[in-house]
Amino acid sequence: MMVLVVLLLVLLPQAVSKFPGAECSISDPLPILYKYYQLGDLNIAGITSQNFVFLSSINFEKPPCPELFDDTMVLTQLYQHILALAFAVKEVNENPQILPNVTLGFQIYNSQFSASSTYQASMELLSTQERFIPNYKCGIHNNPVVVIGGPNYNVFLHMTAILSNYKMPQLAYGSAPVLENEKEGAFITQMFPNGIHQYMGILQLLLHFRWTWIGVVYLDDDNGDRFVQKVLPIFSQRGICFDFIERLPKQGSSSANNLIVEKGINMIKKIMTHTANVVIVHGEIQTMLVLRTLFQYLKFSNEPKKAKLLIMTAQMDFTSFPLQRLWDVDFIHGALSFAVHSKEVVGFQEFIQIRNPISEKEDKFMRVFWEHTFDCLLPVSMVDMMDKEFCTGEEKLESLPGSIFEMSMTAHSYNIYNAVYAVVHALQTMHPSNSKQRTIAGGQGKKLLSQVPSQTISLEIAKHINISCHLIYL
Repeated sequence: MMVLVVLLLVLLPQAVSKFPGAECSISDPLPILYKYYQLGDLNIAGITSQNFVFLSSINFEKPPCPELFDDTMVLTQLYQHILALAFAVKEVNENPQILPNVTLGFQIYNSQFSASSTYQASMELLSTQERFIPNYKCGIHNNPVVVIGGPNYNVFLHMTAILSNYKMPQLAYGSAPVLENEKEGAFITQMFPNGIHQYMGILQLLLHFRWTWIGVVYLDDDNGDRFVQKVLPIFSQRGICFDFIERLPKQGSSSANNLIVEKGINMIKKIMTHTANVVIVHGEIQTMLVLRTLFQYLKFSNEPKKAKLLIMTAQMDFTSFPLQRLWDVDFIHGALSFAVHSKEVVGFQEFIQIRNPISEKEDKFMRVFWEHTFDCLLPVSMVDMMDKEFCTGEEKLESLPGSIFEMSMTAHSYNIYNAVYAVVHALQTMHPSNSKQRTIAGGQGKKLLSQVPSQTISLEIAKHINISCHLIYL
């Protein structure tokens, strides 16, 4: 029982966000806690996840209220995704040759890795800013021309269920769902490589080294189920046999943590008792923090410890909570991972280095990132961490270990950066300065771009994306 208590403390965040009591109305939804606005003539929306925001148990005895917010857990590495979008927009706005007389803006929402928050963020894009009235837009200045979503399968799946009905162009910068509905697919472009190429690569790797007796661990979602049902039979036909196929536990509400931990511990016990030494891990970007927690359990237990060779899919990335910064990562030593191509973008590191949480008032993601990353308090903070020191705002991101925050652009961030430019090139193609309407200038040009049909934008975006060479081996 003591082990469960220790592990639960590990799973809980560094801080519990407190929200003052307020009158709660049944007509007001729970707010999305973290947003970042910079409005322009044309706006790119982003729906992404940096934080898990857990809710207390809901008994439906009173209207939704911020008091339901219980725990906040920050995946500090994912803040770079927000910065990649902001940096790309900044680059475009500083280059007068790209979209003359037109400024780009952005609206970024934290989907909190939950279906409800993703649906709500999608609906907010269809409402007037700061007023949650879907289908009511007062003015067109903050209408997004496209939505970039990720980093995982579920975020994109939930947002496209809403936005495709409105023919909103969408780009997936992480793993994207396989959509059965052709109408939805008409407005979706994937920046992430087609999964079938990756799975065939894994199969060739297994056959090359004659690893025919393996285990499989997969995430408990539709994408994981499809991998087990559609891909593993192909492996079997080529002579691959499975010692075990285990499902990783889902995240849930704070009250469900005990059950999640118990399921995870039982799973890790099974893996250690089986004979297969090669294990395929089919996960998403948050899967690494779950694996780190479960393998950390072995350090507090008498369970047998066996070295396993992990083969991890490209959707995964090295993510962790700040509390995990001192943990060993020896369980991934020798692991093999597929990855999406990325390269260093000139000026990106400098852009990161000059960020300051004191002056960046509009970036609501930055405060929670900074406080959890540097274990300090920013002025006027509502986080219950009064035993901590105050942040100066001069803390250096480059001083952080890579397990907390990377200065080099990651593959997911590079996908976002390229997604912005795919949108920009599509808009550039339709800009009056590149057509017969060269005499139209300034505001009239902006108006024409804002009235371009969504499907036309989707088609133009697809033309500017080349996915064929994204997948590489590491």
